[in-house]
Amino acid sequence: MKKSISVLLTIAMAGGLLAGCQSEKTAESDSGEKETLTVMCVGTEADANVDDYNAIAEEFSKNNEYGVEVKIDYYENEQYKTKLTTLMASNAVPDIFYTWELSYLEPFVEGGKVADITSYLEEDEEWKNSFAGGTLELLSYDGKYYGIPTQKTLCVVYYNKEIFEENNVEVPTTFEEFLNVCETLKNNGVTPISLAGREAYPSAQIVQQIAIGMAGSQLFDDINDGKEKWNNETFVKAAKEMTDMADKGYFQEGYIGANPDEAVNTFTNGQAAMLFTGVWETDKIAQSDLGENISAFALPPTDPQYENISIGSVDTSFAIAENSEHKDAAIAFLKYWTSEENEETLLYNAGRIPEREFEIDETKLDSLTADVLKVSNEQENVIPWLDRQFAAGEGVEFNNTCVAVLGGEDPQTAFDALQQFAEDNVER
Repeated sequence: MKKSISVLLTIAMAGGLLAGCQSEKTAESDSGEKETLTVMCVGTEADANVDDYNAIAEEFSKNNEYGVEVKIDYYENEQYKTKLTTLMASNAVPDIFYTWELSYLEPFVEGGKVADITSYLEEDEEWKNSFAGGTLELLSYDGKYYGIPTQKTLCVVYYNKEIFEENNVEVPTTFEEFLNVCETLKNNGVTPISLAGREAYPSAQIVQQIAIGMAGSQLFDDINDGKEKWNNETFVKAAKEMTDMADKGYFQEGYIGANPDEAVNTFTNGQAAMLFTGVWETDKIAQSDLGENISAFALPPTDPQYENISIGSVDTSFAIAENSEHKDAAIAFLKYWTSEENEETLLYNAGRIPEREFEIDETKLDSLTADVLKVSNEQENVIPWLDRQFAAGEGVEFNNTCVAVLGGEDPQTAFDALQQFAEDNVER
């Protein structure tokens, strides 16, 4: 008997969406060859969703009234940010590009680099109205819309059920219990956590989530409003918790040099009991040899009143370049991408959590994806990554600060420097 679970969604329903919203001539060259609709995206060929993204692009290329062929180029997270900034400066941005919330996109909008897509949304009320919960507003500026979100994401702790059982530990409900689990595992000769220390964002995720568990979401609002400083007691304490975990041997050997793929492999090879990262890794983990033996939980808070608050947000959002010659085709492609059919495919095949609310056939889900969806639905609030909230300035420096602390810099000194950076470069 089929069971179904409800998944929160704010992305547009779109059926039969290969047609555009406004008139645009077929994009074929004088020789009759198709022109290219260029897309720039975060990802690597190792990511489970990339094959599905490419399939979506291939299918659209076969059947669209604009005669365009979609080509997607992929870049790793930090490489992407550097590449996009360079392309923006040289007015060489592709037709469609991956983006995060407005805080990241805003400088490009203000610079006239991003297309205003408000008219497209207003001309297709069904599409626009299916974006519930203020999702579109996360990509709006001065009352106009500049991006389309396609999925949602959050951070979870993946854990090896067999290792937990063998060591007589249970899923923790407080941060203190979490540390006790780590200590027990370490004392039993088991590496508690696999961590990617080479890139900046994994350590920043740890510090931010611990800080959320100490002070809730108000801390981040206060920083944004200038009521609180970056070198506040909470961030320093959260960073110190991370370094204490490192000093106690809770991370795998060589974690400083490990990239995200290597950290996942360490976990899926059974060499660590837990992995704290984003749910974009779900399918890769589920498809591993240990897949059926892996589950997930939210990192518990220090203060119980801040339970069920996680790092997370809309994910895989896209914007259109202002200088694109194929805006209508770009909109049609984004409508096709966000169709229910494609959202279901990305969920069932790659474990990508859709923003759309529809009935899910649990028989099509592996056990880990079902567990991750359950954790996602339990979250009462999600706080975007700080490099999304505060973009290329303070947000990126927050990440750099956290990885510097992981590398041995004193937490107070590091966050004092971050605060000085903010005072020197940001007006509030």
